[in-house]
Amino acid sequence: MNCLSFRRQLLVDPQGRQADLQAHAAQCAPCARALKRALAFEASLKAALLLDDADDDDDAHREGESDERGDADPPQSAYCVNGC
Repeated sequence: MNCLSFRRQLLVDPQGRQADLQAHAAQCAPCARALKRALAFEASLKAALLLDDADDDDDAHREGESDERGDADPPQSAYCVNGC
């Protein structure tokens, strides 16, 4: 495998455990650094997605959504205050 095919495969599947990718990274320092950066990016992306999902679960229920008891927040007032 040459560097160009390594980089192409890295863009397709950076976490690929193909023997060719691992063998090339073991003998080519620039490609090994590229692999390390790609894996770090994938890890940060996964952490961001997990964090975003956790934030949704922890939020208090939103207006109009029912909680565990089936109660819903009252709707906003139909009257305009201060000329809105």
